[in-house]
Amino acid sequence: MPVRTGSLTANGCQGTYSAIAAGITWAADHGARIANASYAYLPSSAAVISASNYMKSKGGLVFVGAGNYNRDEGFTPTDSMIAVSATDTVDGKASFSSYGAFVQLSAPGTNIYTTTRGGGYGMNAGTSFSSPVAAAVGALVMAANPSLTNTQVQNILFTTATDLGAAGRDIYFGYGRVNAAAAVAAAKAMPVADTTAPTVSIANLTSGSTVSGLVSVSVNAADNVGVSRVELKVNGTVVA
Repeated sequence: MPVRTGSLTANGCQGTYSAIAAGITWAADHGARIANASYAYLPSSAAVISASNYMKSKGGLVFVGAGNYNRDEGFTPTDSMIAVSATDTVDGKASFSSYGAFVQLSAPGTNIYTTTRGGGYGMNAGTSFSSPVAAAVGALVMAANPSLTNTQVQNILFTTATDLGAAGRDIYFGYGRVNAAAAVAAAKAMPVADTTAPTVSIANLTSGSTVSGLVSVSVNAADNVGVSRVELKVNGTVVA
């Protein structure tokens, strides 16, 4: 679901906080559960924080880039969005990546093979790539177990991330470099919520049929989690 929130200038793509916030809100209202906004400074914007909280209230998650200025941005940590710093090819901090207490995850952000202006492909770098990598892992987790809440998805991303730097959460890598394989495995291992009533029908007999003797009955049963047994009763007595 591409949502345009900026315009192309000589210095790259630029957008206003209000436009980005409006884009996140629009995506949430149209069913998106994952939003990526690859802009710097978003954790400092009240408008974007409000929009991100709105998406969270609708079961979604917003991912943003930490910035490419190689400095502690000093932003106040917020749970409204997931800020992602960049790692290099040897799991170190990318030389350009911004950092700070607001960072929650890190993801590859150097030597990324991607599309370029004019329809070609090339190598590029930036937390603008780290953020969508982490967002994509969040989408994989949701796809692996659609019954998970956004809070559960976020916790899986944090607890399965490969810890880098100082033990535990730190200002450079957050909880660690996102680990897609471990996150999806954790999602699959969690029980699926049984939120849908089962359906059952007799396939080979219709209502009002008259039968006698030994009767073969075929049953179709389905459930979002699984069917362990089907009971057939005659006058309240289980006969099969």
